[in-house]
Amino acid sequence: MGTGLDAVTYSAANARLRGQRAKLLDGEVWRDLLASKDYAAALDVLRRTAVGQVLSAQDVAHLTVEDVERHLYARLADSHLRAMAFLRGPRRDLLVVLWQRFELNNLKALFRGLEQQMDIGRLRRYLTPLGDFSTLPWDALMHERTVVGLIDLLRETHYINPLRNALPMYQRDGSLFGLEVALDIRYYRDLAAAVNKLHGSDHREARRVVGTRIDLLNVSWAYRFREYYKLSPEEIVNYTLWRTFRTDTALVRRIAMGADPRQVLRDLLGSDVDVEQIGDWEEDSARGLIKLEMALDRYYYRTALRESAGYPFRLGVILGYLGLLQYEARDLVTLLEGKTMGWDAARIREHLIRDEE
Repeated sequence: MGTGLDAVTYSAANARLRGQRAKLLDGEVWRDLLASKDYAAALDVLRRTAVGQVLSAQDVAHLTVEDVERHLYARLADSHLRAMAFLRGPRRDLLVVLWQRFELNNLKALFRGLEQQMDIGRLRRYLTPLGDFSTLPWDALMHERTVVGLIDLLRETHYINPLRNALPMYQRDGSLFGLEVALDIRYYRDLAAAVNKLHGSDHREARRVVGTRIDLLNVSWAYRFREYYKLSPEEIVNYTLWRTFRTDTALVRRIAMGADPRQVLRDLLGSDVDVEQIGDWEEDSARGLIKLEMALDRYYYRTALRESAGYPFRLGVILGYLGLLQYEARDLVTLLEGKTMGWDAARIREHLIRDEE
């Protein structure tokens, strides 16, 4: 339990987040969403919830799934800023790095839009609105027409070193893969460093929530690089994090050499993860990869759910809530995409991270 000083420090942030947590969609709303007959009906259900406030200024009848996704992630980014406003020192620094994920995703969208020769109007639809907190020159970035030019515009930012280091690979292969991997590795190293600057209960709670997320991503990357990209063991080790809170190069190399994910997850997470949902990996590794990532996401969702409960004046409550909000946005996008494709409720439920009835 936190000290009296911790309670004072976290009281304002938690007061704000308690109100926000109460706005997370409950089981009844999810049942109504799943039971809705089509995409338009699902949007009508959403319009009557807290999410509807995000969509209220829009013509709901003409909203695409991409439009809704953009508004949901803008809401998520804003929630990070709201929590950050009440914190100081290393606690605030951690929230800043967590928020930078949205900035990073926008940068990757810019690179992809440039590669696909998107016009600026179309490109804007793939960017999460970040408000004034981001200091990147977004207008200049959107008008740039070359990858080298984009990188040069970022020369005064902390993104420049990984981009410069990966540029020769891009120039050799003509693929954005190396640039994106370099940005991701730098980001998650920065995130781990922000966790490790905390002390006491703050560090333990951040490690349980944020540290777990980094661990699971490293495992997911290793299997994705092995099964989807067919990279060599040496490449897989180079394109993952060499050390996280519970993973290291030995584990990554074991995955790269063909380790069954069910045994890896048992060794890493114990009995808290349902490895049987992954199924027979040897029979269909492509489908197995999807199920593996679902199992990892559900493990993290349950971690965030546990951490967001209990004694309120803790950093873990804030981090847990933000994790839950992230998965709410993701599941809503999945549900709406399922509705547009005519999936029934049972099929949609199979693809949702929240595994609650």
